[in-house]
Amino acid sequence: MSLSARPAPVLAAVDAVLPTSPATALWGWFPARRDPALEVGSGAVVRIDAVNQAGAAAPGGPLAYFAALGVPAGEVLPELVEVAAVPRTPGSSGHVLTGPVHVAGAEPGDVLQVDVLDVAPRVSYGVNASGHGAGVLPDLLDAPSVRLLRLDEAGTHYGFGHGIRVPAAPFAGIMAVAPPDDAVPADGVVSANPPDRWGGNMDVKDLTAGSTLYLPVFQPGAQFYVGDTHGAQGQGEVNQTAVEHSMALTARFTVRKDLRLTWPRVETPDRHLAMGAHADLDVALRIAVTEAIALLREKTDGALSAADAYALCSIAVDFVVAEAVDGNQLVTASVPKALLAGRVTAR
Repeated sequence: MSLSARPAPVLAAVDAVLPTSPATALWGWFPARRDPALEVGSGAVVRIDAVNQAGAAAPGGPLAYFAALGVPAGEVLPELVEVAAVPRTPGSSGHVLTGPVHVAGAEPGDVLQVDVLDVAPRVSYGVNASGHGAGVLPDLLDAPSVRLLRLDEAGTHYGFGHGIRVPAAPFAGIMAVAPPDDAVPADGVVSANPPDRWGGNMDVKDLTAGSTLYLPVFQPGAQFYVGDTHGAQGQGEVNQTAVEHSMALTARFTVRKDLRLTWPRVETPDRHLAMGAHADLDVALRIAVTEAIALLREKTDGALSAADAYALCSIAVDFVVAEAVDGNQLVTASVPKALLAGRVTAR
């Protein structure tokens, strides 16, 4: 069976499946309040069959876009074609978002814990696209550059050409909750393009299966969205796109009333990640350092002073530009768990 015909994997513990359709998707913006696409309880495991936006806004539509790249119509997800026909909201980004998932009991001030259990390809290919005006070198290219990348039979690598094989490391570029009221402009449209306190277009490549995302909650039910799924990406996503690839995200959603966060955090098997985002990279870095200091002090139960944590950030924590091309730049602070393995607690 070809990958394009293979159903998304169903884990034994899945409680609900949310498909993408014109009823459950919207173009690139986060409403402060929207009717639920799905309602679940805390602890529920949900599979969201997301679609990447590649080709959705093409002049001839997705079928013509992918046909020009050699992809037969039968390998294009029908829901992508359906959503592409829905008019875009003025001020929205070009991303296709699926949601929201309302999680019962989530209230402003809580934290939504999102355990990423699986990120599985829904088709066998992805796209990388750039051109004049795109990315961190907007004047490098004079014409559009669109590259189709297919997974190998094992599903472990993309063929890039020139004998180069890119390891597949799928994740969702956009995971978010509904923004707070004070972030909503007069027109009501919070674009999904820039990452911010509610998550959004973070493009943090570490959010693969086995990781956990912690999002501060600003609205009742949290209202979780996913989109912009990727098959692989370098830190920074410097030419404007990653391997733009439709994926099914399976995650467990848990309401945490024992946590308080100002910015999202990520946990992987071997690291903690704090972050900060701002249009000014210097400000984004300052936010990330401040968040990393707070994280280190929390993880050591206050044994570290602010001066201790600041020093540790300078000598043992990596600060990385995870997102450089979407309005706000996002910096992650990567704290190895091994660094804290022998910690002492405050007396």
